[in-house]
Amino acid sequence: MVNSSSPSTFSSPSSVDGEVPRIAGTYWLLALVSAALLAMAAVPVLLGERTDRLQSEIVDVLEPARTLGSRLTLLHARQMSRFQAFLLTGDRSFRIPYQAALGDEQEAYGQLQALVRGMDLTVREGVARLSSVSEVWHAGHQAAFASEEQRIFLMENFDVEQRRYTDLQQATLQLEDAIRREVNAGRYRMDEVRRLQGRIQIGLILVVLIALVGLVQVARDLRNLTRDAQARRREAVVARRDMDALQEATSDGVLSVDLEGKCVTLNRAGSELLGYLSGDLRGRDLHDALHHTGADRTPRAREASVILGALRGDGIARSLDDVFWRKDGSALPVQWSLRPLMDGRVMRGGVLTFSDMSELRAQEAALRRAVQAREDVVAIVSHDLRNPLGVVSASAELLLELPLTEDEVRSQAEVISRSAQRMRQLTEDLLDVSKMEAGALSVDTSTQDPRDILDDTILVFGPQARAKGIRLTVAPLPLSVRVKADRSRVLQALANLVGNALKFTPIDGEITLFAEETADGRVALGVSDTGQGIPEEALSHLFDRFWQVRRHDRTGAGLGLAIVKGIAEAHGGDVSVESTPGAGTTFRLVLSRPDDPPAGAAPTVEDAGRP
Repeated sequence: MVNSSSPSTFSSPSSVDGEVPRIAGTYWLLALVSAALLAMAAVPVLLGERTDRLQSEIVDVLEPARTLGSRLTLLHARQMSRFQAFLLTGDRSFRIPYQAALGDEQEAYGQLQALVRGMDLTVREGVARLSSVSEVWHAGHQAAFASEEQRIFLMENFDVEQRRYTDLQQATLQLEDAIRREVNAGRYRMDEVRRLQGRIQIGLILVVLIALVGLVQVARDLRNLTRDAQARRREAVVARRDMDALQEATSDGVLSVDLEGKCVTLNRAGSELLGYLSGDLRGRDLHDALHHTGADRTPRAREASVILGALRGDGIARSLDDVFWRKDGSALPVQWSLRPLMDGRVMRGGVLTFSDMSELRAQEAALRRAVQAREDVVAIVSHDLRNPLGVVSASAELLLELPLTEDEVRSQAEVISRSAQRMRQLTEDLLDVSKMEAGALSVDTSTQDPRDILDDTILVFGPQARAKGIRLTVAPLPLSVRVKADRSRVLQALANLVGNALKFTPIDGEITLFAEETADGRVALGVSDTGQGIPEEALSHLFDRFWQVRRHDRTGAGLGLAIVKGIAEAHGGDVSVESTPGAGTTFRLVLSRPDDPPAGAAPTVEDAGRP
């Protein structure tokens, strides 16, 4: 029998009993560690799928819905711009791009309605309200396109259209806010899943630490690898979101900035609008580069910057009337909108979208000019047509009601004829001014001899000048000088100039018609008088429509010189005036020479001379 106290190659029962639980415990720990490791591998997969679904919902549904909301805002702005142009000009060809934009809008509504079916009721109601407001807005436009009376009504009551457009913008903003809340809710749910994943992983790591201290480093490495994978996933999501935003931008500029207001990226359209390459602005301060000065050239204080203030807050701001400054120092009228650039629930910066409003501002100014022109026309018609019309009415009543002699009848008929001539002349002047405003005053140019044009003017106004005791002459002209001109239009301009000179030149005065070569090789046809002259402060307004030096004794509508200027510009030339109060006035109508001048050089005005 073996002594239990002697050495033996067999373990004692106690030692075997101790090793078995230890081995079993080790197995259990290893099994626990293995299970924990398997769980650590499985949890990211399972919860990652859920995260991916939420991410997919944000990227494929919520973000496109928000993008469509922004796109509707841009489409509405373009439609408003084209409709304003239609109101201004009455040109129904604007209906073609308007209808095209309307089709894009309807397509966007269809996509948006498909995307929001599973969203909150507030979003669906926002889409329905925006669609309803848009239909009312477009119905007014369609009525204006179909009816000239409705177009004129909307042009005269533009505040009605402006209120409708404001209602449409408010509905769009409310929809964007509702979608943004959905996006934030989706991001919040995704963050909740990520936090749950983190808690489970931490618990499993603690189990592994308790089970086997030796696996702590492995657990740390695994956790670090998991964090790196999550960081890379977040970076990929941010990069994809940035890329999608840039690709969505077309004719509008898109500039991304960090929280300090430093420029990060600039899209192609923004580079074209601002004159900067994307790399030129990277790292530069947005305020100092683009937004440092207002439209009135007044410097903006950095602490008062709306954009930088929004980046310090919720990252949301917009302006419908602002100015950015191009690389060359010129001003760019813009409408801009700032939206936050989010990483989960953390704001990394902002995305600044801006549109070039130069054309819209020009159209608004043209619309204001058109309204003012309409008011001027009404005032002129009511004032300058009322007197001759009253004379015609009074003379006609005399012819109808009183027994008049033949001479008296002839006298009243002559009164009616003169009044009718005055009304016809005013009407023709108004039509010419309207053509000039619309850029439709056409000229049929040909090679003309200035001498013939001036002689014809003398023939027309010679009797009137002699009757007033005024000498009307033509100065010696340069030899072989020709001009490229519409003869009838140039005669009309000279008639207006000579007619004015006759009004303000006293008895025994002199009016001289002349032609001379200008320093740049063109030809000037001029009218010079020895009248009372024009005050210096009136010269800058001389060619304005409906303006006269002395309004109290007006003898016309104040359109003559405006027509002269329009005729000169239609020829590609210009008109100038020199005047000395008490000494006289000289007008020059500058015209071009023919493309192929006649053989032989013409002597200059210094050679020919003029009195």
